[in-house]
Amino acid sequence: MFSLHSSDAHCANLSNWTIKSEVKEDWSIVDGALHMCVQEGNIWGGWYQEVCNTFVYPHISGQYSAEIHVTLTPRLTFEQAGLGIYWDNANYIKISKELFDGKLSLVFVTEQKGSPKVNQRIDYQDESVDIKLEKSDGKVTAFYRTNKDSQWITIQSVDALAGEEEGLMLYTFSGDKSQPNEAVFRDLRVSS
Repeated sequence: MFSLHSSDAHCANLSNWTIKSEVKEDWSIVDGALHMCVQEGNIWGGWYQEVCNTFVYPHISGQYSAEIHVTLTPRLTFEQAGLGIYWDNANYIKISKELFDGKLSLVFVTEQKGSPKVNQRIDYQDESVDIKLEKSDGKVTAFYRTNKDSQWITIQSVDALAGEEEGLMLYTFSGDKSQPNEAVFRDLRVSS
């Protein structure tokens, strides 16, 4: 289990998570944090390529908030790690720490019916960030903060997608095994 705080005791056990296309040697739990080699592939629209080790917590719906601390210094274009609300590979809302158009960024994306859209991109140079998604009243709002002692900064709100989501996702995309990089996820908090 990794460092997880939630009103849902089920969420605290990693065995309750689904790991899509698991490659066990590419991830580990160290001192309560999830360490993951940034995976090749991406689920972005028409450029979809199979991605391994997408962690999905499937027992969440309704109104809730999820936040996590992410550490990654992306070196390759579109290399990223983040938190999302996952319906399926063609329908999701996510916030990533990412190298986007040559800039270290936070990128807030919606993909609906296989058509992705960048809702907001923010320059962000630090190696670590806290990111949060809140689902409430038919909207999903993304936030970030530079450390646990700072205030949350609102990025943007978008309409939630139709239907019931499969759950929350933790992911890494657009890596290259010949140039390995590692993302670290810690202090996931889920509340409803």
